Amino acid sequence: MDFLKIRYYPEGDDGPVREYLDDLATQRPAAYIKLVLDLEILGAEGLRSKQITIRPLGQGLWEHKRLFEGVQYRIFFCVERGCAWLLHAIEKKSVKTPLDDIRLSRKRMRGML
Repeated sequence: MDFLKIRYYPEGDDGPVREYLDDLATQRPAAYIKLVLDLEILGAEGLRSKQITIRPLGQGLWEHKRLFEGVQYRIFFCVERGCAWLLHAIEKKSVKTPLDDIRLSRKRMRGML
């Protein structure tokens, strides 16, 4: 499975990650463009892509990582039936990803599956 349809938790076309990206489009358009292009690559190439940085967090949760202009962006997602469901997005400020963000992503993932 290489091709993935990009969907937004919880309904598919709208949700917290879509809202985050919409806000980013007005606040930091260049960062928004980078993340949207990364998501297009994820959709086209799937989890095997070498063009973007993704890593498994266990139990079916994945993390997309993007450093741009000194800001660490993270988008958490899961894959179900050919769709990458975007669950949560943050700008990471510390070395470790905050556990609350991982817990929230896992909770949303359980709601999806």
